[in-house]
Amino acid sequence: MRKTLRGLVPYKVTSEQDDVIRLDNNEAYTSLLSYLDFSELEQTLLNRYPAESTEALIEAYSKFSGFPVENVLAGNGSDECITLICQYALDPGDHVIVLEPDFSMYEKNARVMGAEVTTIQLNEDFTLPLDKIKAEIERLNPKLLLLSNPNNPTGRLYENEEIEALIGAMKQAGGLLILDEAYIDFAGESAFAKQVLDYENLLILRTASKALGMAALRLGFMIANDRIIEGITAVKPPYNVNTVSAQMGTQLLKKPELLDQFLIMQLAQIAELEEIMKEFAGRVPGAVLYPSSTNFYLVKLEGAQDLAEFLYERKVKIRYFGKGSFKAVRISAGTAEEHAKLKEALMNWSDK
Repeated sequence: MRKTLRGLVPYKVTSEQDDVIRLDNNEAYTSLLSYLDFSELEQTLLNRYPAESTEALIEAYSKFSGFPVENVLAGNGSDECITLICQYALDPGDHVIVLEPDFSMYEKNARVMGAEVTTIQLNEDFTLPLDKIKAEIERLNPKLLLLSNPNNPTGRLYENEEIEALIGAMKQAGGLLILDEAYIDFAGESAFAKQVLDYENLLILRTASKALGMAALRLGFMIANDRIIEGITAVKPPYNVNTVSAQMGTQLLKKPELLDQFLIMQLAQIAELEEIMKEFAGRVPGAVLYPSSTNFYLVKLEGAQDLAEFLYERKVKIRYFGKGSFKAVRISAGTAEEHAKLKEALMNWSDK
């Protein structure tokens, strides 16, 4: 094993029984499978590489999102996009800055490439410590700064002026800002979507796994200017998105009215979850419920691990965070029926 890989902890994914309510992974609460025309999939040539299907997928995403075709690359989920960015940008010993808490795959992919990773803690209320980040950028001249906006797992949406300041600081340092907008659909239109091509050092990540409800298809997208896209294309495998996922994703992306209505339905369930979480947090002394611009809510409280275990015993799975002194749970939006069971279990625990 390479020295840079020592100490890395595997990201283990466990399967669940069918009767477990899964509110832990920030997925869409229902499937759009019934809206697919499977007669088209029956024409799939499994013996052929997926060049044409990937091109069709990118074209469909371009029309859906408004990003130019030539400035979009598709990946096997956002995870592969992050991997490709690190392969493109990093040499061993280069500096990378990530935030804590944030998506763990940023740091892992940077370390795999042999980079030196500096982790900066968010403020107590999960706002950006902007001055501290800018000071570290000036000190380290990092090649990459990676952050999710809205943030996962806090749900916070950062101010546009803060992101602008970080783009400028990274430009001065000669590095790239990777803006992961996996949850931006729940927060409204991105302020940077129409400007991304005007920046020399900005790369936006998008995913089909959250608001678009296609987590099983593993589809992610990178958007950047011509120079960055050309550079990442040089390291990208030629057939990284499989034909079936690309064809299914293309079909759904060609139904913008369906996806818009699907988002509206999800927003209604998010609002319902918010009311449940407010009531729960109000019943638990010391609990802090954080504002969210995503499809999940984070609540910090004593007994967070006990709560997660209590709910799991009642067939409701949520996400527990217990790093250092930070104890919290993250709960994703579900169906009305799932919310009813969640609420009952939360109230039972708070009574206990």
